[in-house]
Amino acid sequence: MEITCRKCSTRLLVTNTATPIIKCTTCGYPNPVIAGGTPSGTAQATPVVAPASSSPTATVPPRTPAAIPSAPRPVPPPRTAPPPAAAAPEMGWLVVHDENAPPQTHPLRIGRQIVGRKSVSRPCDIMIETDDPYMGRNHCIVEVKPSRSGGYDFFLSDVTMTSGTPEQMSTNGTFVNAYPTALRPKDMVYLNDGDTIQMGKTKVVIKTLITATNGQDASRIVQETDYSPTVIIK
Repeated sequence: MEITCRKCSTRLLVTNTATPIIKCTTCGYPNPVIAGGTPSGTAQATPVVAPASSSPTATVPPRTPAAIPSAPRPVPPPRTAPPPAAAAPEMGWLVVHDENAPPQTHPLRIGRQIVGRKSVSRPCDIMIETDDPYMGRNHCIVEVKPSRSGGYDFFLSDVTMTSGTPEQMSTNGTFVNAYPTALRPKDMVYLNDGDTIQMGKTKVVIKTLITATNGQDASRIVQETDYSPTVIIK
């Protein structure tokens, strides 16, 4: 048999109904025991509710949705260097044909080209490899111009302008076809295919599209000819 404490509502188990009074084990209140039911004025027995724990309740952090991976960024194609500008077409060639210089062929293009001995400190447009001390590092000028007939004209000069006054560019002179007199500052000579130019003691032959199709062809034609006479430099 169970009864409810009138004071604190604690449920009390009665094992002996002959006992008229049972003391509450919680508050000590004396409760009368009535056999066969619950005494009037007493509350119905209610389940005992355990007191809440004094320890703080652990807080569970809210679950966050997993990060959605972003789409990979497109990789830009690698940058490529722009193609080099195409060189101007070759209108002719200077072929070194001398007893004391290695064979070599240099292209001629439209415009003015300064010709001389190869040099790092004073480079020029066409640098000839030679040990000739009489050839200047900037010795003479070969100019290619379109002609009225649709072809090209080739001109040779040995001039430089100093304070507006024409002066000879080379120190030891420039000669054409073994002619003993060197070009003067005001001279401009028209060159024909096969003419020989002597700079210092070194001789080169001019070849054009009239008789050659490329530099290799021009070199072969010149190398098969005899050396031109050399003008003695005094």
